[in-house]
Amino acid sequence: MTTDKNPLFSNLRVIELASMILAPSAAVILADYGAEVIKVEPPKTGDLNRNWHRKINGLPISDMAYGFEVDNRNKKSVVLNLKSADAYAALCKIISGADVLITNYRLKALDKLKLDYESIRAINPRIIYALATGFGEEGEEAHKPGYDTVSYWSRSGIEHQIFPYEGWLAQFPYGSGDHPSGMALFGSIMTGLYQREKTGEGCKVSTSLLANGAWSNAVMLQAQLAGAQFREKRPRENAYNFISLHYPTSDDRLLKMSMVNTAKDWRPFCNAIDRNDLPEDARFCDNEARIANMPTLIKEVSETILKQPVAHWLQKLEQADVPHTVVSNYEEAANDKQKEANDIIVPLDHPEHGLIRTVNSPFKVSGADKLPAKAAPKLGEHTEEVLKRFGFNDEEIADLTDDSI
Repeated sequence: MTTDKNPLFSNLRVIELASMILAPSAAVILADYGAEVIKVEPPKTGDLNRNWHRKINGLPISDMAYGFEVDNRNKKSVVLNLKSADAYAALCKIISGADVLITNYRLKALDKLKLDYESIRAINPRIIYALATGFGEEGEEAHKPGYDTVSYWSRSGIEHQIFPYEGWLAQFPYGSGDHPSGMALFGSIMTGLYQREKTGEGCKVSTSLLANGAWSNAVMLQAQLAGAQFREKRPRENAYNFISLHYPTSDDRLLKMSMVNTAKDWRPFCNAIDRNDLPEDARFCDNEARIANMPTLIKEVSETILKQPVAHWLQKLEQADVPHTVVSNYEEAANDKQKEANDIIVPLDHPEHGLIRTVNSPFKVSGADKLPAKAAPKLGEHTEEVLKRFGFNDEEIADLTDDSI
């Protein structure tokens, strides 16, 4: 991230009425490229993600609201009690000149607060209204609460696919279905803005965790739709393919390979693991033979890999140009030199925690630098600044933020 004197989205004003991850993660990309993102939050509690890392048992322990930081940098926080008619009127005034409104409020709440698309369109016909839901806007489940653990992972078939042959599946990483869904929401916003350029009119764009889970697992869902026959699950020692397994090493690490093109990679792989005998063995000489003798091949490869530490195998496989990696722990994943070289992990000078690093939004645009990462705002940090710009005085601002109404 470098300073850009004329950021790509410097002319965009975005209103975010959202909490948790999916919708805020789309808005933070707009903020990275210079849009003014005004995050409107309720008094006292604000976005639930400000404190969720303390409330969900099992998440990493920290004084920093790390989940909130990564999705809310470079934004402005404004507190408004939208249960108040005056606060709603103030929000409408802000919305009237905005380009984008992003929300993941539940559908019934949007109707109750008069924040549905038709209400917002009446205020600002040019606005791009971006809605994120758990289960979509139609159907009997449209009003259900939805988080990625349920709507994305479980309903897509992905969880079924990776559920182990024996034992139980660990929980998915926090927000790992929300962030790819947020990219879809961002893409829909940009599509809406492009349409506005052509027509002069705003529009509603939307996506859901349900839709993104289906899209992420589209190949396997298409197999079902095509009437393909799915194979039964097997234990590791009798897996369908040796290339899809994790291999323990002598130093208790896991090695993962991805030899999709075994016709090309089989001999280089065998050379790399010092098993030049395998390609000459009639049981493993070609793909058909390997399939017929897969349990034996898995045993041979597993016993070989277990004899050396992971660093040894990484070097050998690198020399052989065979796709591979160590299964990274979080310390390694966060300190990955390849991520740093590609600005995937970038510095952030935090006013409370000092110089830290954060995860960057996942794409670049040539000629359009991102803004330097700044700390996520404190709750209501920009309330006075923003509301005074729209003509409200101190007494009015106090009334608009009063949570006793």
